[in-house]
Amino acid sequence: MNKLEQLKAQQNEIREISHALQNLMTPEQQAVPTIAQITHTLLCDLCEKVSNHLAEEHQGVFPGLLAHGDQKVQNMVWGFINNDKPLRQAFNHYKRHWLKDCQYEVSPAFIEETQQILAMLEDRLQLEDSSMIPRLEEVGAFAHA
Repeated sequence: MNKLEQLKAQQNEIREISHALQNLMTPEQQAVPTIAQITHTLLCDLCEKVSNHLAEEHQGVFPGLLAHGDQKVQNMVWGFINNDKPLRQAFNHYKRHWLKDCQYEVSPAFIEETQQILAMLEDRLQLEDSSMIPRLEEVGAFAHA
């Protein structure tokens, strides 16, 4: 599997978990202990997959693209690198606040913050789908990956 296929596979996994979580993030669903526990497990999995996805981009994709001869590609990559900072900070804060020590607290604030983090993640995936990946395919950045 080449790097582009890996990125797309990671995106699909993240998106599937995110969509499942969006459907579970209601007070009624979270009032059911089994569903709340499944939600907690999915959130932990999601956080790990997002961290791995961003790490893969930073270690396996971005360095080669920054060396690419096309200045537009380099500028786009720097934009994504800078865009990662708030996303990483939000996820790290979220994990520390809501998922620490395997304690799972269901509250309106938890549901609201989870919905916000899922929306932020979806925005990032949409940006990758609509901007980064098509542009990189266009310039052949993954031709030899």
